[in-house]
Amino acid sequence: MARRVGLFGFMKPSVYIRQQALTKGVLGGSKSFMVIAVFAYAPRLLRRLFGRQEILVAREPIKSGQILRIEALGGLSKAERKAIRKAK
Repeated sequence: MARRVGLFGFMKPSVYIRQQALTKGVLGGSKSFMVIAVFAYAPRLLRRLFGRQEILVAREPIKSGQILRIEALGGLSKAERKAIRKAK
């Protein structure tokens, strides 16, 4: 399904360039617009393919009478992310 763009969405240079790259490059066969199409669409496709993955934290059976509590961790600060990367 096509993505909807607002009333002035077509006035954005990035939207116009992507449209031209698709019509003239991929469908039209222009080599220069084909290269532009690769640079315009590759980041979005790569994010979709290699985006966030599910991470299994724990798996335990729950018996009757036990309570399950799930909490989300807050966002990490830049210093905390850097410390985690160093520890790996």
